[in-house]
Order: sequence, then C-alpha cells, then structure tokens
Amino acid sequence: MQKFSAPDYLTITYRDDLRMLVTRWLRPTSSAEIREGYQVVLEAGLHFKCPYWLLDGRRRLPVDSETTNWGLFEFFPQLSPQMGQRVYLSQLLSPSYQQVTESMPAFQQLESTPQTFQMRRFNDEAQAVDWLRECQRYVLQPSH
Repeated sequence: MQKFSAPDYLTITYRDDLRMLVTRWLRPTSSAEIREGYQVVLEAGLHFKCPYWLLDGRRRLPVDSETTNWGLFEFFPQLSPQMGQRVYLSQLLSPSYQQVTESMPAFQQLESTPQTFQMRRFNDEAQAVDWLRECQRYVLQPSH
C-alpha cells in the first residue's frame, strides 16, 4: 500500500495488491472541500496511473445539486481524457446516502446517457471492490 498526501478530511491509498486507488472521506465536507478533494484524487490517479477508484463516501453527507452536477457532468467526464483511459468509479455510500442519489435527477440523467467513465454505487465494500475487479478483468481480456 502506498499513501498519497491529502487534506485532513480525506485519505488516499494505492493498493498494489488490488491495483486500485482507495479514497475515504473522513467527515462531512463542504462543497469547496468536495471539489478540492476530487482534484487531489485525480492527482493520485495520475501519479499511480490507476483508473480504478474506490470512493468511500459513507462518512460524507449528500452535497447540494450544484456540486453534484459539477461532479457528474464536469469533473468525472474529463477524467478519462486526462488519464488516457476509461476510469472506473466505485462509490461506496451509506444506505441512506445511496437512497438519496437514486432519487436525484442528475443521477437519473447520468444513467440514461453514455459516459466516458463508468460509475456504480454500492453500500457494501466487498461488492464495491468486486465490481472494480470485474472491470479490471474485462479490460485486461485481449479481445477488448
């Protein structure tokens, strides 16, 4: 495991054994911290050349619609071009946070249009990791 320097509300670790970046939000954060935090996560992804991200937001609260839209329609779409490959985002959320996202129009819009990244939301860490591992296997098959 390799740690990446991050603000006090975030930990970022590259797991060599899983070939994935594990980001954990440590407390509720402001919209400015969310934006800053995701920029740091991108820096870590570029540093480790890792397109598989586990984003643990269970300690975070849902953000306002402006920040949600920024993430879904501005920040996440520019990840793959910056990384030079498709980025896979496994969001680990509390059950109540996941329920909130399911009713948000931004997430419904995201799911109905093709994206340059793949994102799934989970409230079980083993399932979140398994999905990223499945993505790795799919990408590493010679026919893809």
